[in-house]
Amino acid sequence: MTRRLAVGLLIISLAQFLVPLLPVLGLGESIGSRATSGGRPPELPPGPFFSIWSVIFLAYFIFALLAVLKPSYLERRLGGALLLAGVGNIAWMLSAQLVGNQLLDFLLLWPILAFAWTGARRLHRMGGFDGTWRRANACVLTGLWSGWIAVAVSISVPATWRGLSGLGPSDDVWISLWMALVSAGLLAWLFASRVSASVLFFAALAWGLAGVALNNWYLTGMHWLSGASLLAGGYILWRRARHGARAAFE
Repeated sequence: MTRRLAVGLLIISLAQFLVPLLPVLGLGESIGSRATSGGRPPELPPGPFFSIWSVIFLAYFIFALLAVLKPSYLERRLGGALLLAGVGNIAWMLSAQLVGNQLLDFLLLWPILAFAWTGARRLHRMGGFDGTWRRANACVLTGLWSGWIAVAVSISVPATWRGLSGLGPSDDVWISLWMALVSAGLLAWLFASRVSASVLFFAALAWGLAGVALNNWYLTGMHWLSGASLLAGGYILWRRARHGARAAFE
């Protein structure tokens, strides 16, 4: 790993903490504020569930700090992909705050997913967790990030569909919900069958789907949708536990 790449990782790690604070300075809107401006959609987890980003950003910062102070093969192998994922994440946050175009935001999520999953695949091929805290941090970073960006993509599918169709958050709620749930299921299958055996991916995915269920139970009052979210999430977790993962080694 070059010194320039390591410093870039550290800069990006700090920027990911700072960019969400731009609305405090009067620049743009808070991320997610537009999603509830016309009502609450069925697929959106409550705000506290997005606190998982703080864990991801902290793990990213630790990874970047190690890359600068004491780089190893781990940082050299994962650094390039995670740097690009971080750059994509900042671009997405700036777009969500300053531009507010749902289609653009949706398209910007895909490079983040691609590079986060690349990092997860490379870590899986290295053997995953090896008992060291350095490797544990990398597992947390790649696993949670890969899972949560899959949640972000999944809940953006119906939001983008509504934006292109001119529908509101309370229109065709069953279609919106199933768009998100089917997307989450397909991404979970793809990750486990082609990318990595990380269980933290499924922890992040389960966290997001639990948020969808609570959103429909307490905030929208659509209890049937809450039950469907729990059933879909339970099936995804059961399938992972029952069939395991046959990923990057093959």
